[in-house]
Amino acid sequence: MSSLLRPPTEPEFLPEGCLPCDRVREDNVVVHSLTGHALQELERHKWIESQKHGHDVGAFAYQHWLDHCWKGWTRAKLLEHLYGWRCWGAFDEDDFGLFAQSTVDHHVSSEVLEQVAEILANGGENLDVINWAVEVNADIAAIMWLLDRIDINAKRQRLLTNHIRLFI
Repeated sequence: MSSLLRPPTEPEFLPEGCLPCDRVREDNVVVHSLTGHALQELERHKWIESQKHGHDVGAFAYQHWLDHCWKGWTRAKLLEHLYGWRCWGAFDEDDFGLFAQSTVDHHVSSEVLEQVAEILANGGENLDVINWAVEVNADIAAIMWLLDRIDINAKRQRLLTNHIRLFI
Protein backbone atom coordinates (compact mmCIF):
# COMPACT_ATOMS: atom_id res chain seq x y z
CA MET A 1 0.00 0.00 0.00
CA SER A 2 1.28 3.45 -0.88
CA SER A 3 2.37 5.60 2.07
CA LEU A 4 -0.21 8.14 0.88
CA LEU A 5 -2.95 5.63 1.54
CA ARG A 6 -1.95 4.41 4.99
CA PRO A 7 -4.15 5.53 7.85
CA PRO A 8 -2.64 7.75 10.52
CA THR A 9 -0.90 5.70 13.22
CA GLU A 10 -3.30 7.16 15.77
CA PRO A 11 -6.55 7.79 13.87
CA GLU A 12 -7.86 10.49 16.19
CA PHE A 13 -4.55 12.33 16.57
CA LEU A 14 -4.36 15.79 15.08
CA PRO A 15 -1.61 18.23 16.09
CA GLU A 16 -4.19 20.60 17.55
CA GLY A 17 -6.33 17.81 18.98
CA CYS A 18 -10.08 18.15 18.99
CA LEU A 19 -11.39 21.68 18.68
CA PRO A 20 -14.50 23.18 20.29
CA CYS A 21 -16.07 23.28 16.81
CA ASP A 22 -15.70 19.48 16.43
CA ARG A 23 -18.60 17.31 17.55
CA VAL A 24 -19.17 13.70 18.56
CA ARG A 25 -21.85 11.63 16.86
CA GLU A 26 -24.10 9.21 18.75
CA ASP A 27 -21.81 6.35 17.67
CA ASN A 28 -18.82 8.18 19.30
CA VAL A 29 -17.22 9.11 15.96
CA VAL A 30 -15.63 12.55 16.16
CA VAL A 31 -16.77 14.79 13.30
CA HIS A 32 -14.01 17.32 12.71
CA SER A 33 -14.63 20.82 11.43
CA LEU A 34 -12.72 21.28 8.18
CA THR A 35 -12.84 25.06 8.59
CA GLY A 36 -11.67 24.98 12.21
CA HIS A 37 -8.74 22.70 11.47
CA ALA A 38 -7.85 24.65 8.31
CA LEU A 39 -7.62 27.81 10.42
CA GLN A 40 -5.24 25.95 12.76
CA GLU A 41 -3.15 24.94 9.73
CA LEU A 42 -3.11 28.56 8.55
CA GLU A 43 -1.82 29.71 11.94
CA ARG A 44 0.80 26.94 12.02
CA HIS A 45 1.95 27.89 8.51
CA LYS A 46 2.12 31.58 9.48
CA TRP A 47 4.27 30.71 12.50
CA ILE A 48 6.66 28.56 10.42
CA GLU A 49 6.99 31.19 7.67
CA SER A 50 7.49 33.95 10.25
CA GLN A 51 10.27 31.91 11.88
CA LYS A 52 11.93 31.41 8.49
CA HIS A 53 11.81 35.13 7.72
CA GLY A 54 12.71 36.32 11.21
CA HIS A 55 9.58 38.46 11.56
CA ASP A 56 5.79 38.19 11.48
CA VAL A 57 4.85 37.75 7.82
CA GLY A 58 1.12 38.06 8.55
CA ALA A 59 -1.27 37.86 5.61
CA PHE A 60 1.48 36.76 3.23
CA ALA A 61 1.60 33.38 4.98
CA TYR A 62 -2.17 32.98 4.79
CA GLN A 63 -2.18 33.74 1.08
CA HIS A 64 0.76 31.38 0.49
CA TRP A 65 -1.01 28.52 2.28
CA LEU A 66 -4.25 29.11 0.40
CA ASP A 67 -2.46 29.26 -2.96
CA HIS A 68 -0.12 26.32 -2.40
CA CYS A 69 -1.60 24.03 0.26
CA TRP A 70 -5.40 24.33 0.46
CA LYS A 71 -6.27 22.08 -2.48
CA GLY A 72 -3.94 19.28 -1.42
CA TRP A 73 -4.88 19.62 2.25
CA THR A 74 -8.61 19.35 1.56
CA ARG A 75 -8.05 16.46 -0.83
CA ALA A 76 -6.08 14.65 1.89
CA LYS A 77 -8.94 15.25 4.32
CA LEU A 78 -11.43 13.92 1.76
CA LEU A 79 -9.40 10.72 1.39
CA GLU A 80 -9.22 10.34 5.19
CA HIS A 81 -12.99 10.66 5.20
CA LEU A 82 -13.55 8.19 2.35
CA TYR A 83 -11.28 5.60 3.96
CA GLY A 84 -12.99 6.06 7.33
CA TRP A 85 -9.80 7.16 9.09
CA ARG A 86 -11.22 10.50 10.24
CA CYS A 87 -14.69 11.98 9.77
CA TRP A 88 -14.83 15.52 8.36
CA GLY A 89 -18.10 17.44 8.64
CA ALA A 90 -17.60 19.25 5.33
CA PHE A 91 -18.15 15.98 3.48
CA ASP A 92 -21.28 13.87 3.29
CA GLU A 93 -21.38 11.70 6.41
CA ASP A 94 -22.81 8.86 4.29
CA ASP A 95 -19.45 8.84 2.47
CA PHE A 96 -17.49 8.30 5.70
CA GLY A 97 -15.71 4.99 5.25
CA LEU A 98 -17.03 4.62 1.70
CA PHE A 99 -13.88 2.83 0.53
CA ALA A 100 -14.36 0.20 3.23
CA GLN A 101 -18.03 -0.44 2.51
CA SER A 102 -18.95 -3.78 1.00
CA THR A 103 -21.03 -2.06 -1.68
CA VAL A 104 -17.80 -0.71 -3.16
CA ASP A 105 -16.30 -4.21 -3.21
CA HIS A 106 -19.20 -5.46 -5.30
CA HIS A 107 -18.40 -2.92 -8.02
CA VAL A 108 -14.60 -2.66 -7.97
CA SER A 109 -11.82 -4.82 -6.60
CA SER A 110 -9.69 -3.61 -3.71
CA GLU A 111 -6.71 -3.36 -6.10
CA VAL A 112 -8.64 -1.06 -8.44
CA LEU A 113 -9.94 0.96 -5.50
CA GLU A 114 -6.41 1.38 -4.14
CA GLN A 115 -5.09 2.52 -7.52
CA VAL A 116 -7.92 5.03 -8.00
CA ALA A 117 -7.38 6.37 -4.47
CA GLU A 118 -3.66 6.72 -5.12
CA ILE A 119 -4.26 8.62 -8.36
CA LEU A 120 -6.63 10.98 -6.55
CA ALA A 121 -4.29 11.33 -3.56
CA ASN A 122 -1.50 12.37 -5.91
CA GLY A 123 -3.67 15.18 -7.27
CA GLY A 124 -5.10 13.28 -10.22
CA GLU A 125 -8.48 14.08 -11.63
CA ASN A 126 -11.29 11.92 -12.97
CA LEU A 127 -9.74 12.00 -16.43
CA ASP A 128 -6.46 10.66 -15.03
CA VAL A 129 -8.37 7.76 -13.47
CA ILE A 130 -10.21 7.07 -16.73
CA ASN A 131 -6.96 7.19 -18.72
CA TRP A 132 -5.37 4.74 -16.28
CA ALA A 133 -8.41 2.44 -16.56
CA VAL A 134 -8.18 2.46 -20.36
CA GLU A 135 -4.42 1.73 -20.24
CA VAL A 136 -4.87 -1.30 -17.97
CA ASN A 137 -8.10 -2.42 -19.64
CA ALA A 138 -10.08 -2.08 -16.40
CA ASP A 139 -13.87 -2.31 -16.30
CA ILE A 140 -14.80 1.25 -17.35
CA ALA A 141 -18.39 0.88 -16.14
CA ALA A 142 -17.14 0.00 -12.64
CA ILE A 143 -14.64 2.87 -12.71
CA MET A 144 -17.35 5.31 -13.78
CA TRP A 145 -19.62 4.03 -10.99
CA LEU A 146 -16.82 4.62 -8.47
CA LEU A 147 -16.00 8.10 -9.77
CA ASP A 148 -19.68 8.99 -9.68
CA ARG A 149 -19.92 7.68 -6.09
CA ILE A 150 -16.82 9.59 -4.97
CA ASP A 151 -17.99 12.71 -6.84
CA ILE A 152 -14.74 14.55 -6.19
CA ASN A 153 -15.58 17.48 -8.48
CA ALA A 154 -18.78 18.35 -6.60
CA LYS A 155 -16.92 18.11 -3.29
CA ARG A 156 -14.20 20.42 -4.59
CA GLN A 157 -16.84 22.90 -5.76
CA ARG A 158 -18.25 23.04 -2.22
CA LEU A 159 -14.78 23.64 -0.80
CA LEU A 160 -13.79 26.62 -2.87
CA THR A 161 -10.94 28.64 -1.47
CA ASN A 162 -13.25 31.63 -1.06
CA HIS A 163 -14.95 29.80 1.80
CA ILE A 164 -11.84 29.75 3.99
CA ARG A 165 -10.99 33.34 2.99
CA LEU A 166 -14.13 34.46 4.84
CA PHE A 167 -12.45 33.46 8.09
CA ILE A 168 -9.04 35.13 7.71
